[in-house]
Amino acid sequence: MNKPNTIEEITEQWHEMARAKEFDHYQGRRMALDHCRQYLQSLFKSLDMERARLRYLAQRLSDHFWAHNEAHRTKETRGYPGHHGCRVRMLRGSLEMHWYYNSFVRVKNGKGHAVFSEHIRRALKHRYSKPAFNRAHDWERPIIEETEAGFEMVRIMNANLTHMRRLVRANLKQLDRLEAHLDSLQPPEH
Repeated sequence: MNKPNTIEEITEQWHEMARAKEFDHYQGRRMALDHCRQYLQSLFKSLDMERARLRYLAQRLSDHFWAHNEAHRTKETRGYPGHHGCRVRMLRGSLEMHWYYNSFVRVKNGKGHAVFSEHIRRALKHRYSKPAFNRAHDWERPIIEETEAGFEMVRIMNANLTHMRRLVRANLKQLDRLEAHLDSLQPPEH
C-alpha cells in the first residue's frame, strides 16, 4: 500500500483497513487510538495558540482606545482628563478584557494627583451595557463604544474556544473509556 499524501487518501485508507480481512486489527486499533489521542492533544494546543492570537487582537483594540485617550490629554480638551480605561490580560489561562473608571484626587502636598481605579462590572454576557459608561465625556463615548464592540467579538470567539476545549477534553475522556472497552472485549469461543 502506498503512503497516503492527502487527507482524502488517508481517509480512504482508514476506510479500506476497516473492511480488510487480512489485516492485523489489533495493531490497527492501537494505531487508531494513538492517532485519535495525538489529534485531540494537538487540537488542545492549537486552541491555546488561538487564544494567544485573540489576546493579541484584543490588545490592539485596547491600544487603539489608549491612543485616543492620550491624544485628548491636553488642557484644551473639553472633558480632560478621560476617566475610563481598559485592560486586556490572561489570568489563570483565561482571556479577560476589563473596563474601569478612574477618579483623580489631588495629593496633600498639592503636586499632582492620585488615581483611584474602580472596576466596572460587565452586566451582559459578552459586552458591557451602555449605561456602564454614562460618566464618559463626549469624546470618550464613541471610542469606548467602538472598542467595546471589538471586545464583544473577541469575547464571543473566546467563549467558543472555551466550549471547544471542553469538547476536546470530553472526547479525550471518552477515548480512554473506548480504549478500555475495546480491551475488555472477549474473542468468540470455538
